[in-house]
Amino acid sequence: MTAGKNTAGQQVGKGLACIALVGAALAAQAADAVRPRHVVIGYYLLEKEQINHYTENAGPAVPAVPFAISRITPEKARMLTHINYSFQNLNEAGECALENGTDPAKAAEVFSKLATLKKYNPDLRILFSLGGWAYTNDDSATAVRYRDAASTAARRRQMASSCIAFMKRYGFDGIDIDWEYPRKEDADNFVALLTEIRRQLNTENRQRRQKYQLTIAGAGGAFNLSRYYLQLKQIAAQVDYLNLMSYDLNGAWQKQTDHNAHLFGDSREAKYDNPLRQLQFDPALPPAELQSRFPSPFALTVDAAVQQYLQAGVPARKIVLGLPFYGRAYFAVGSENHGLYQPHATPAGDDYHGDTTLLTGCDACVQRGDPRSAGYDDIRKLLASGLGYQRYFSSEGKVPWLYNADKKIFVSYDDEESFRYKSKYLKQQGLAGAMFWHLGQDDAEGTLLRTLHRSLNDAGYCDADLDLSGGLHYASNMPRKGIAKPGAACKTK
Repeated sequence: MTAGKNTAGQQVGKGLACIALVGAALAAQAADAVRPRHVVIGYYLLEKEQINHYTENAGPAVPAVPFAISRITPEKARMLTHINYSFQNLNEAGECALENGTDPAKAAEVFSKLATLKKYNPDLRILFSLGGWAYTNDDSATAVRYRDAASTAARRRQMASSCIAFMKRYGFDGIDIDWEYPRKEDADNFVALLTEIRRQLNTENRQRRQKYQLTIAGAGGAFNLSRYYLQLKQIAAQVDYLNLMSYDLNGAWQKQTDHNAHLFGDSREAKYDNPLRQLQFDPALPPAELQSRFPSPFALTVDAAVQQYLQAGVPARKIVLGLPFYGRAYFAVGSENHGLYQPHATPAGDDYHGDTTLLTGCDACVQRGDPRSAGYDDIRKLLASGLGYQRYFSSEGKVPWLYNADKKIFVSYDDEESFRYKSKYLKQQGLAGAMFWHLGQDDAEGTLLRTLHRSLNDAGYCDADLDLSGGLHYASNMPRKGIAKPGAACKTK
């Protein structure tokens, strides 16, 4: 064959190559068309004893786990981009390991069952979440393990190496760090720890198509966030996503009832001096800029949390908005304003030792031993129970609540309507998507997960009917990049 001449065979070869290229391009377009536009990250909670006694075939002598993996149906698996299995803890050596007393064989079985969900969604990532409130809060007996593990370069290397080994051994797709929360004196060490984990993950990722990911769960309230606010931009540089815990903004620890996770504030609710104003910025910010960036007093809201992260320089594409699949109940609440912003007599604290039947009609609360928190499934049952619960909706906060005038019970929660507002908000802010706590709290139909999937990743979905005006927005004159414009009016056929 002579060089430089187009033979018939060469022409056929070129034609086939063109067809192949066109086919590949069409396949890529098709893949892009079905690929989620926003991440949807669901936490999956399974405690040690639930792992040790895990079964899909419960009977009278073998109780079922609260939410078996089999209940994550193929349809639900396709609605998720990530599942964060929670929680693992550090051992006394500062290493990722199964908690003492965990049956290794049963743990491997559970983790394998989670991995089988990928047959319904090959792009699904399953991470393990390290820490959580019970293991890492300031009063926890094991919080010191996290402080020590982050304290020196050698310990950081050891922790990172052990966590990556754990990840690979059990077939996870990444690591979610849920340290609640590093103290100010831990903040720089926390950045260094994430940097070391990222360095080791990058080495592992060189030969991988689907890269191992690193995420964190970040504080949603300014008081906890102030501990490491000055390091947020450095933290963001090391992680794929920051899962913003924009819930538990109010609870029994406060004097008045309020919303668990309202989008915007209300002039009638409690306001707080902004702790971010007290931080030592370098260079120092002039008073006018401090006022602009950190309004005070302010309401603890979802909007405030998001704006605080954006103002710290965290890229919007890395922020994942957290949503609760649960509500918080208050008791002995007066009837004014249907129980909203009223005094209450609800026991505070992590451990509950009182009357488990206080949330009238919540059988699951009695089983769990705590009436102060109810999953969305429980709340739907309360509404349908005929026991006197009435639903109300805040036009300012864009969230619902229940009030039972007879029993003097107030319940703050989220539902499909509030999720639609929050979904529109996160899209307008250019955020990466949504995270929620937790999968086992949705109803049997998966109503909340379905709402998130539709409002974030359904190309035919329209939210032009939703008005995000009203309520107190976290004031800021700081320019923000990458914010999507409001959608056009819905098209009608």
